[in-house]
Amino acid sequence: MAITLFMLSCKKGDDGAYNYENEANVFDGNAYAYLKSQTGQYDSLLKVCDRITWAKDTLTNSKAITFFSLTNRNFSIALNALNNLRISQNKKALGISTLDADQLGILLDRYIVRKKITTDSLHFADGAFLISTHFNYGMNAQELNSNASGYVFGGPKGVVYSDIKNSQYTKEWKSATTQAVNIATNNAIIHVLSASHEFGFGEFLIRLNK
Repeated sequence: MAITLFMLSCKKGDDGAYNYENEANVFDGNAYAYLKSQTGQYDSLLKVCDRITWAKDTLTNSKAITFFSLTNRNFSIALNALNNLRISQNKKALGISTLDADQLGILLDRYIVRKKITTDSLHFADGAFLISTHFNYGMNAQELNSNASGYVFGGPKGVVYSDIKNSQYTKEWKSATTQAVNIATNNAIIHVLSASHEFGFGEFLIRLNK
């Protein structure tokens, strides 16, 4: 009996360590509605989408897209860097409502790509080359696996998402990782980028410091 109890307790512990996809993360609504439902997490992103009408329309009405979603932190990192530079140049600080909308849209487009892409679609050695919905810009997504409790690739899955900068050389790419993946809405798959990512893949200062 003791042996049986021991075996059951080990099985339970193993399952908790590496079976990280017990429940589907599904939202009954479109991608824009999902962002609205997550109070306080996507305020900056929603403000940007409300300024860029094609982006809001895409997240609301497109039938099959993948969105690498940006949290408030991703925008605050970019804005802090921009405004520190502007202060050193004796320029007025900017906020989301005063940024150049055209340039903002060019950068946001890189996070919204065609088709529904889950982590299971990214097993290829070179990942998957993706196309943005509005400006047909090339991006790349590659599955990222971690290890857990002695199981190779047994931990949570993630994605390395890269702006390939129109280059075949990976050393020129700018990449970000995810903190959550495979959130399914009626019209999209959403992967949430990590808090350390700076919106714009290194182009925010260049494009928005006007």
